[in-house]
Amino acid sequence: MRLWPSFLGLVAAAAAASWPECSVKNSILRGLGDFALFTDVLVHGGTSGCFLDNCESSDKFYCDAPAQCGAVCNMIPECRFWTYGVEDGGSKCWLRTSDDAVEAADGFLYGSRDCHPPLWPECIQGDTDMGSEAEALVSDLTNFATRGGCRSRNCSATDIFTSVNGQRGCAGVCQMVDGCSHWSLTGEQCRLFHGAPAPRSSVGVKSGVKDCVPLEVFAEVPVFPPRGLAEAPGNVAYAWQSGWEG
Repeated sequence: MRLWPSFLGLVAAAAAASWPECSVKNSILRGLGDFALFTDVLVHGGTSGCFLDNCESSDKFYCDAPAQCGAVCNMIPECRFWTYGVEDGGSKCWLRTSDDAVEAADGFLYGSRDCHPPLWPECIQGDTDMGSEAEALVSDLTNFATRGGCRSRNCSATDIFTSVNGQRGCAGVCQMVDGCSHWSLTGEQCRLFHGAPAPRSSVGVKSGVKDCVPLEVFAEVPVFPPRGLAEAPGNVAYAWQSGWEG
């Protein structure tokens, strides 16, 4: 396949960039038989959307975010590249061994195995506060704030809550709430923010951006949770907020 110089320039620029600029937009990596990486995606959270519905040997799976797709590829030694886009009405991740079969495709993107957000927990910024009252994100957190601690005791319109599971719970809620771009945790109190992070030194505060999150949080429930945990009271987020470490 012939690649025009301008496209090759975009690829080179992406390869030298950090997340998310390292991904190539509006492009897809085809498998074409030779480049599709078939592996057991169940162990990485791929439970549906797989090739022939067999997630124990598949090059694709339903996936909630490009960050998750890149992180999964990085965890599989044979995976060299990943592609993310919509198929059959849902967002999917495809695993590839090469970028030789690239094509233009609106809405798709791809990256190398090293194109992913900083992995958990290294992405957490210690002794750093990420936001201020001006960037506070007020949302309905009734499905997440299972320990309360909401502003004015109203969890249907709050930017703060008591995290069930410390920094994991705080990061997970930010990932699931529309509009949240970063979070900060002081003791057990989680605060959600929108807009551009404005980090400043603050002893004892831990913070992260939206994609600074444990990999299993991208899924509705964790991979292989202890029996009965996913059905615990609260909401779909209860399992990962309640202390399960994977």
